[in-house]
Amino acid sequence: MEIRPLEELRAADDLSLAFTPCGLGGRMTPEDATEFQQRQIADCDLAEGVAAGTRDSFERLRTVFAYGVLCYDVYTMVGDQALLIYEQALRDRFMEWCSGTITFRLPQAPDVSYTVTSYDDVKKRADKMTRQRAKLVVDTHAIEFNGMLHGLRLWARTAGLLRGRRSRAVEDALAKLRNHVAHPSDHHVDTPVGAARTVRDLAELINQL
Repeated sequence: MEIRPLEELRAADDLSLAFTPCGLGGRMTPEDATEFQQRQIADCDLAEGVAAGTRDSFERLRTVFAYGVLCYDVYTMVGDQALLIYEQALRDRFMEWCSGTITFRLPQAPDVSYTVTSYDDVKKRADKMTRQRAKLVVDTHAIEFNGMLHGLRLWARTAGLLRGRRSRAVEDALAKLRNHVAHPSDHHVDTPVGAARTVRDLAELINQL
């Protein structure tokens, strides 16, 4: 690995400067590019009441995004991390929803409830109950639930926390991208435009939750 001097690390990445309000074209100045890129996600504020863990992770994304002007690879890192925060937001919201108790419906047996103090507890219990073909009770419904992303999405829809066709399309897209990031098969590079879009979509879904 080449050890780079501080002066070089402070210099704007020429590739980042190519992304302008009019698309790809002539290079912006570092000062203008810094302001322009930050404004792409400046209005992605989260609603009051969002869990502290989700909020802290999301705000870290917005902070780091600004440094993409200095290092183009930051945009890929921000886009990838945003996809992982998608599942964190669902987990945090699930813990608020269940208020420390989850209930499963067993085939031909009474419902059973368990106390949970963390999402690790939920995941462990869901794994055991899935092997017994039990389903998670959500209001008046019982759904397949293994504690993974698919089960969390189904829970959020059943509980009425995520609604609408556009939201479903965004959920599907984020879930596919998240799975690609969590289980990569090749190297990929994101753009400032793509990373900003992912951050905006994430903010919208978190606020719905």
